[in-house]
Amino acid sequence: MAMCLRLLSPAFLLAAASVLAQPTQTLEVGGRLYTLPSDTPVIIDDEPGVLADLIGQPPGMRLDWLAAGNGMHGNLPPLVFSYSVIGPVTTQNPLRVLGQEVAITGDTVLEGFADPSELVPGTPLVVAGLVDANGSLLASLIERRGAQGNKFLLGGYMQEQLQAPLRVRVGEQWILIDIAFTSCAGGVPALGDYIEVRATSIPDFQAGDLIDTVTSGQCANPVPFGTAGAQGSLEGLVSTVGPGDTLAFGDLVIAWDASTVFEFGGPDDLEPGAAIGVEGVFQDATHLLADSIEFVRPVVRFEAPLMPADVTPGEAIRPFGVSVFNSPQLRDEDGIMANGLAAPTQVEVRGWIDRLGDRFAFRVRERGNPDANDVSLRAPVADISAPTLDMLGLTIDTSSALFFDADELPMTPGEFFSQVQLNHVVDISGATWSAPSNTLQGGSVILLGYEHTEPLPGTAGTRVSAIVRSYGVGDVIFVDGFEAEP
Repeated sequence: MAMCLRLLSPAFLLAAASVLAQPTQTLEVGGRLYTLPSDTPVIIDDEPGVLADLIGQPPGMRLDWLAAGNGMHGNLPPLVFSYSVIGPVTTQNPLRVLGQEVAITGDTVLEGFADPSELVPGTPLVVAGLVDANGSLLASLIERRGAQGNKFLLGGYMQEQLQAPLRVRVGEQWILIDIAFTSCAGGVPALGDYIEVRATSIPDFQAGDLIDTVTSGQCANPVPFGTAGAQGSLEGLVSTVGPGDTLAFGDLVIAWDASTVFEFGGPDDLEPGAAIGVEGVFQDATHLLADSIEFVRPVVRFEAPLMPADVTPGEAIRPFGVSVFNSPQLRDEDGIMANGLAAPTQVEVRGWIDRLGDRFAFRVRERGNPDANDVSLRAPVADISAPTLDMLGLTIDTSSALFFDADELPMTPGEFFSQVQLNHVVDISGATWSAPSNTLQGGSVILLGYEHTEPLPGTAGTRVSAIVRSYGVGDVIFVDGFEAEP
C-alpha cells in the first residue's frame, strides 16, 4: 500500500502547539478576567472557530457572551467577537471608514501601520470599538489589510431616511435597503434604530457612493439586552442622560442610586459620548440597575477664561494652557470648537485622558463672561507637596482652600494630605487663576479618589459585552465556571 505524507503548514503547527502547550487562555474583558479552555467554541466576525485562533491576534475586538456557569464543556453559548466597520477609508481628515468618523487615541491598537497619515482614501481597514449615537466610533482596534476583502460591514445608528427607493444614512454613509431586516418592526429599520449591515464589497468605493449591495441586515442594540435578575457587565458610549438618575446605551436604560459605586468620574461627569463600563442587575430586558459605573479612562474638567487664541477650530482648545483635543464624540452645542471664539469667554470643557496622557473633549460649553476668580479643574494628581498639588502641569496652591471628601463632608488640610495619593482625581472649584504663575489658588478642594483597580475575576452567568484588552494565555483551570483554587 502506498504511503501518503501530508505536510502541515508552520502556522498550523504553531497554532496546534499553542493549544497543546497552553490549554487555557485568560481574557481581559471590560475590567474582568475570564479563564477558558483554548478549544472553547467562538464566533469571530461571523465565522466559527476556537479561542486559540485569537492567540497572537491584536486585541481590541468586541466580545458579546453569556459567561457560562455550569462548567466549561458541552453545549456552551459561543463567545462572539466582532468588528464595528469593515471597508475602505472614505475621507482622511477627518478619518472616516465607510462614512463613520473614527477616533484614534493612545488606547487604540494599531495593526499594519504606525502613522494615521498613511490611511489615504481607499485604504482597506477593519475597525472595532464603541459606537456613538452621533454617528462616530471610538476605536479600540484599527487593522490595515493588504487588500479589500469581499464584504463590507457597518454598524451604527440610523440618522436619516429617504423613500422610493428606501435609503438610510448611518454616519455619513447612505445605504440602499432592498431586503428585509431581521429584528425590525415590519422588517424595516426606523429612525434612531441601531442597525448592523453586511454587504458585498464595491471596488473603488469612494465618499458619497451608495452601498447598494446589502446581503443581510438587522436591528440590534449597541449592547445586548438581558433577562430579569441576570448580571450584566457592559461597556459602551453614553447615548443619552436622564431623566433622573438614568442613562442609556441605545434602548437599554441604566439607572443608578446611592449605593452605586463610581470610578474615574462621578454622576455629574456622565455626558453623551462618554465611554463607561457598567456592572449591575437587569430589572427586565431593557432596564439595568447599576452596582458600579466606571469611566473607561479618567475624566478631566475645566472652567476657565479663554481668549480667541486659545482655540484652534476643529483641532484643540487650551483651558489654562492645557491642550484638549477635538474628538468625533464631541458635543459642541455653542460651536466653540468648530468655529473658535470671537471674544474672551468663560468656557467649560469636559473630557478624558488616554493612556498616553493626551486629553480629548466630549463636551464644550460657553459659561458667560471671563472670570479668573471663579475657575474650576477636575483631574488626576501628578505630584503632591503640601500645600501644593500638581495636576496636568498646573500648580494647585491649597494654602487658603477649604477641603472636602467625596461626600462633601469637611476635611482638615492634614486629613486631605494624609489621604490623597498620586492618580487620585481631585476637584477644584471657585478658585482664582494666575496665568503668569500657572497657578490655581484657593476655592474648594474635593478629594474624589477613584483609585485604579486591577482586573478582577469574572462572574459566571454574567451577560458580557465589552472590548477585549487581551486574548492572553493562562494556566488556571475553570471549575463550574469559576477559577479553581491552586
